[in-house]
Amino acid sequence: MNCPRCKRTDAVKNGKARENQRYKCNACGFQFTRQTTRGRPPWQRALAVFLYCRGITISDIARMFSVSPSTIFKWIRKFGSERTPLPESTADGAVLLDENEIAKYLKKQSEGCETGKIFVVIPEDVSSENVVVGIKRD
Repeated sequence: MNCPRCKRTDAVKNGKARENQRYKCNACGFQFTRQTTRGRPPWQRALAVFLYCRGITISDIARMFSVSPSTIFKWIRKFGSERTPLPESTADGAVLLDENEIAKYLKKQSEGCETGKIFVVIPEDVSSENVVVGIKRD
């Protein structure tokens, strides 16, 4: 039996938990019961990210896989964070805006007065209200 934590093969039986056999690793002391992985297989997660990149909405993808939209969002976020370096913490050339300033900027942008790109930084904890919106000057 392989330990899920340290991957060594010296786990031994250690009682039962809710009718499931429990194991204990002699090397690290980790106790575990599950033999199979939880969650969706990696190919489904990759397909969900691919569909999102092709323009399918998160809600539609969630219905296809019978999961919540927040689960699809987590899959997409995890996929992106594994392949994209984190942005630097300096705000050189960026201006932080509140909601009213964004509306003003968009109005000016449509008139062609100012150039730049809007960016949004969403924290990993989606329930947090610390969302940063700004303009990257050209």
